[in-house]
Amino acid sequence: MPGSPLERIMHSDRLPTIPAVAVRVIDLVQRPDVSLDELGAMIERDPALAARVLRMANSGFYGRPRSISRVRDAVLVLGLRTVKTLALGFTLVADLRAREGVGIDHTWLWQRSLYAAIVARAVAGRAGLRIGDEAFLGGLFHLLGVIALESALGDEYRDVAAEAGRDIGLLRVRELERFGVDHSRVGAALAERWNLPPTLVDAVRHAGDPSRAPLETAQLVMCVHAGAAGADVILGDRPGEQLAALRTACERLGVAPAAAEELVAAALADGAALAATFDIPASCLEPGEVLARANEALLRLTIESERENAALQAEREQLIQQASTDVLTGVANRRHFHEFLEEHFRLAARYGTPLSLFLADLDRFKALNDTYGHLTGDEVLRAVAARMKSVLRDADLLARFGGEEFVVVLPSTPLEGAIQSAERVREAIAARPVEVAGQEIPVTASFGVSAYRADALMTPEWLIKEADLALYEAKRAGRNCVRAAGDEVSSRF
Repeated sequence: MPGSPLERIMHSDRLPTIPAVAVRVIDLVQRPDVSLDELGAMIERDPALAARVLRMANSGFYGRPRSISRVRDAVLVLGLRTVKTLALGFTLVADLRAREGVGIDHTWLWQRSLYAAIVARAVAGRAGLRIGDEAFLGGLFHLLGVIALESALGDEYRDVAAEAGRDIGLLRVRELERFGVDHSRVGAALAERWNLPPTLVDAVRHAGDPSRAPLETAQLVMCVHAGAAGADVILGDRPGEQLAALRTACERLGVAPAAAEELVAAALADGAALAATFDIPASCLEPGEVLARANEALLRLTIESERENAALQAEREQLIQQASTDVLTGVANRRHFHEFLEEHFRLAARYGTPLSLFLADLDRFKALNDTYGHLTGDEVLRAVAARMKSVLRDADLLARFGGEEFVVVLPSTPLEGAIQSAERVREAIAARPVEVAGQEIPVTASFGVSAYRADALMTPEWLIKEADLALYEAKRAGRNCVRAAGDEVSSRF
């Protein structure tokens, strides 16, 4: 009993079978030594196939229209490789179209497949790759799995297809949700069963996700992927997105992205002639109208994307700001302080640039809270933070270290400069009382300063520790003063 979803589908007796003439074509297609006479004789045994090959040889798609009446001449003019491709395409498309049921829009499906084939072949040519015929077949049959799934599952699959509409990407998602397998894998499995060329199997399997293609067929798969995008520019519901996808695929193949519009216009021009040869109704679309619609949608998409990116960037910056800011005072928080200090400590250690910091602790703040209340204490903290920030440089980082204690990191600043900066901050705080709810509250602060030294024992933590020891000396000295780490500096105050 088959176990996996793919195995269960492949065991269905309702799957399409390959016609006898296609078996003969495949045998010849995969024989590198097949001759013109041998291929021509096989084609002539099938009048319908012979008529299609002659019609193609006399069309403008493969060069200037000619007057060719013999299959052998058609093979000679078109080339052995091209005729093998066409013979296989004509045979399978004719048989599959004869089996069509109701429910899925088969006209749209085959129009899309044909446009994908035309664009895939053209992209390969623009990229200088000699795989145009294989790319054509890949585009023509990259939706083989859709036909197989409809045949095997009937109405159950048609419901899923109806829900997805003309969005092939959404169809793939819905297939995986409902059946555990998508049309790409089913189509590739059916192609393997029919003994189609391995390159064509890869094109069917990976056209929707070329990043998974093996290296040896990656270029072919990318051509088919580009073809599918081109087909969706013409027939899909999101032409702007698909035009962008086609440009990206072109660029990956070394083709100028600007060529995308030319490829679509050429596909529309060639589609009418090829549709008649394959008995597929023409789309009756004008290139100018299709490209105008696609470019308008792409412009709208670009504008929306730029707006979304700007909004996301603003949101990201806001989140970063929130994550690095003290909620009460609006200055940097302790986490941001440590990150900033460690970064500049590494620079000082590597390049020998000066680095200093100072701690500032509000004097008798507990008594202030007890006298005026914690809400007033919060207002005092906010006012002190604003005064400190007003006299510091833009390059300095002011952070709340905890409680009523602040810390300032001064990049590219030696100890003497940090002492002067701390004095300016001390004077700004003590210069006038803080007014809260009509009350004037005198505030002072004590300061401890430290500086980086080229010492093997020096660390960011020790830099903070030295500033903390100096702050303790400032408190012992009567508060509202600045003290620096090191006896030779402290003696000056």
